[in-house]
Amino acid sequence: MKKRVLMSMSVVILGALPDIVVSCPVCFGDKSSAEVEGARWAIVFLLGVTGTVLSGVLTFAIYLRRRARLNLRKQN
Repeated sequence: MKKRVLMSMSVVILGALPDIVVSCPVCFGDKSSAEVEGARWAIVFLLGVTGTVLSGVLTFAIYLRRRARLNLRKQN
């Protein structure tokens, strides 16, 4: 119950002070600045790494599933 009260109070306080929650300091400046461009490429890179790792995990799970099915067929 305390968490709900604390969270709702935080939302109300942050809603009353919109200058604090508008955006990060990088985005306050020029949209075509080197900092913003670097942040965009960092996001793209991290999404690529995450997608590669997740597709590797999925591929390995499919491999294990096929291998388990082959072992079941050989036993029967």
